[in-house]
This record gives sequence, C-alpha cells and structure tokens, in this order.
Amino acid sequence: MAVEPLVDIPSFAHPLFDKYMSMPTIFTFIVLFQGCFGGNGVHQTPKALLNLLHQNSMSPIFRFIFCLLIGYTATSDIETAIIVTAAFFVFLHLIRTPEERKEVPYLV
Repeated sequence: MAVEPLVDIPSFAHPLFDKYMSMPTIFTFIVLFQGCFGGNGVHQTPKALLNLLHQNSMSPIFRFIFCLLIGYTATSDIETAIIVTAAFFVFLHLIRTPEERKEVPYLV
C-alpha cells in the first residue's frame, strides 16, 4: 500500500537524479559526508571520545568503525557500508594536500 504525500510537490529535478542518488553506494557516501562534516551538531565532544578517536593506538580502527556505523545507517547493508566506507577514506586521502598527508600518513 503506497503512502499518500501530505503535499504534492512538483518534480523539477532530472528524472535520473533520484535514481542515481538513491543508489546504496552513492547514498552511503552522502550520509558519510553528512555524518562526518555536517555542521558539528555537538559543540563539545566528550574527552573520552576524543581520546578514543585521536589519542589511542587503535584510533584508526575506531574511526573506521565510527564511519562504518554511519554508512550502515544509510543502507542497512553491512557489505555496502564496508566497501563505501573504505572508498570514502581513500577518496579523502586522495584529495589531501601533501602537508595533510604528512599529518595523517594513513587512510583513516
């Protein structure tokens, strides 16, 4: 049974826009960007979380898991979330400047 919209909004985007933007890999990438860079919704991050994500020898693993969970919320498909999260970190590494790569020599 289809749900009736509350307001009939006319379509103005190209018909392929929704098709491609709702693909699991693209949608997961969008959610990862939003989750990681989306406006700093929390003003002060608890110190325990900062230590876990930045001061711990396992920090890259924890950061990957953190982003993986964001991606998983987008797809509810663990395989897609793992692949797109890895691709997301590769993409971020590729667009870093040489100075930024010295600061973060690994992908995560």
